[in-house]
Amino acid sequence: MATSDSDNYIIEQFTLKDSHFKELADLITGAFLADEAAQDDGAVLVFTEQTFRTIFGLPSVDRRLFVRARYKPTNEIVGFLGTINKKLLLDGKQYKCGIPAWLAVSKRHQRKGLAKRMGLKMLELGQAEGYDAAFSFHESEQHGIDTSQAVAREAGIPINRLVLLDKFVIRAFDIGETAKAVKLKWYEKLYFKTKEKVGKVKSKQVRLYDPKDIDQIFDLTMDLVFKSHLSIVPEYEDMKWMLNQPNVLCVVHENKDGKINGYILVWQFILAGFGNEVPYGWLDTVHAYNLNQKEVKDLANFMSQEAIKLGWKGVQTPYIPYFDAKPFIKANFIFFGKKVGIDLFNWSNIPIPEKIESIYFILR
Repeated sequence: MATSDSDNYIIEQFTLKDSHFKELADLITGAFLADEAAQDDGAVLVFTEQTFRTIFGLPSVDRRLFVRARYKPTNEIVGFLGTINKKLLLDGKQYKCGIPAWLAVSKRHQRKGLAKRMGLKMLELGQAEGYDAAFSFHESEQHGIDTSQAVAREAGIPINRLVLLDKFVIRAFDIGETAKAVKLKWYEKLYFKTKEKVGKVKSKQVRLYDPKDIDQIFDLTMDLVFKSHLSIVPEYEDMKWMLNQPNVLCVVHENKDGKINGYILVWQFILAGFGNEVPYGWLDTVHAYNLNQKEVKDLANFMSQEAIKLGWKGVQTPYIPYFDAKPFIKANFIFFGKKVGIDLFNWSNIPIPEKIESIYFILR
């Protein structure tokens, strides 16, 4: 009897080890660079070994909840789907959730149903481990939402839209270098060029993070978590670990008494496109809700100064509106329309309110 193409693949759970990081980072990068949108527009996040560690190396990550696809004829790993486990706080109640993250299938093995099969396997693992739900981030121009909907349909699980983010934010320090990896129109380049300058920082209340700051930073973060209607609840050891990673930049603001009342955390990644690679920063976390607009602007400009010293050509992220955009605009951050949906695989029937009043999320 003839063997179907799908019989040439094994979808399996595996336990992630540090020795896997390089191979899987290369697989993710190869898949992303081969994407049609990436071929046209560039702007691909390259997964170095350190990038992979930043996403999946957190102490809280359950390293058993990982899935891969193996090609039987060569035993090659051709597909990957990881999980980042998070606590979700909604209406005062915590839920055990996972983020199926950085789904990738090698170009030569795409369109063979591997993404859907890995998604179903991950769903099975999450339910068996007692997770209440899983959530994913879907860009409108990418194919991830199609895979998620196919998995949910087959599993008979509803997908609830939690939030639709409608903006990205970018702070370009060198638009000439950025344009080597990102497709930009001439007038966009011209506009970004006018926003390159970093304002002077005269404040004595901003400085770089010091490891002794961890308790204050964690307390500050938890304050915002419990003020928000919908939140990701951070783990202390995760935050401590993250702040000590070599690719992380964190700047803090102190009040008149020397107590930290705001901070910004960014981490380096490689932005790639058209055969070029440019060092960039991911604007990971902004805690500025205790600061006035001038203080936020000073902190943002100080972060920009320090990022330039590290050789970064800019920073970017989808804009999650838990912080005010106005002082960042004054610091030459640019907000532009681009949609990302945060969607919940809701197999436990978590009650979702009609309107989320406020949100605190991190995209990793």
